[in-house]
Amino acid sequence: MTGFGRSSGPVGEGLGEVWARSVNHRSLDLTIRVKDTEAALEPILRRVFTRKLSRGKVDVNLRLKRAGAADFEIAINEALLESVLSRLANLASRFPVAAKLEARDLLSIPQVFAIEAGAAEFTPEEIASVEGLAERAASELVAMRELEGAGLAQDILSRIGGLRTRASGLSARREEITRALLAALRERIQTLLSNAPLDPVRLEQEAALAADRSDVAEELQRLEAHLTQFAELVRDSSQPVGKKLDFLSQEILRELNTLGSKARDLALVREVLEMKSETEKVREQIGNIE
Repeated sequence: MTGFGRSSGPVGEGLGEVWARSVNHRSLDLTIRVKDTEAALEPILRRVFTRKLSRGKVDVNLRLKRAGAADFEIAINEALLESVLSRLANLASRFPVAAKLEARDLLSIPQVFAIEAGAAEFTPEEIASVEGLAERAASELVAMRELEGAGLAQDILSRIGGLRTRASGLSARREEITRALLAALRERIQTLLSNAPLDPVRLEQEAALAADRSDVAEELQRLEAHLTQFAELVRDSSQPVGKKLDFLSQEILRELNTLGSKARDLALVREVLEMKSETEKVREQIGNIE
């Protein structure tokens, strides 16, 4: 689900700000962006957001302004500088080139200077302040995602309700469908083998066995159970259920595929196709749910 959260406040004698945004993703893909000098704070931010979220592509950013000047380390490549000066002196002995260099000239020589910020150290109070900012930003992000999730839940429950109604309708017609299939099998066997001497009792048994193999009672029972569990998870669960719903939607499709393969009734086939289409729409929505 998409969302955004931001929090700012004092960090020691300075100021800090944490903001995060998320978009849909089937698992948790968490990216923490901090300066090199603030790398020690990255695990703090990661721990907070990992605890709060389980799905989504989430980008977290930290902006920190601390009081006092930052420490820097300046490295000089003396070997390179000596080589440059030696070469310059050689050129000055042969050409009208001044061999004297000023400080600003050294700055124009690539790779002579390397300036790196020193690693910052944070007090326990500063770490606690940053963690608090992260907690508030993550809570704001979760609140926005929950608001979006509530709308998605209503849409999914409506679709699941429609599927349960269709499944109940199929269950109510199951005996009718079985009787129609049995009659059709009898007629077909009699037509194909009208000139062959067959035992009527054996003929009836074979037709009954074929009809029994095409019975969809078990598939309908499992389908209704999956749909009921699906609705309960969406309606009542206070924990992330996206992965469970994804698994259940696969099981629902599995039962519908079996129903379609066993169906000999045209109305049943059409109903199953409609239900599969609706289930695919539900699966698309589940990808947005944590």
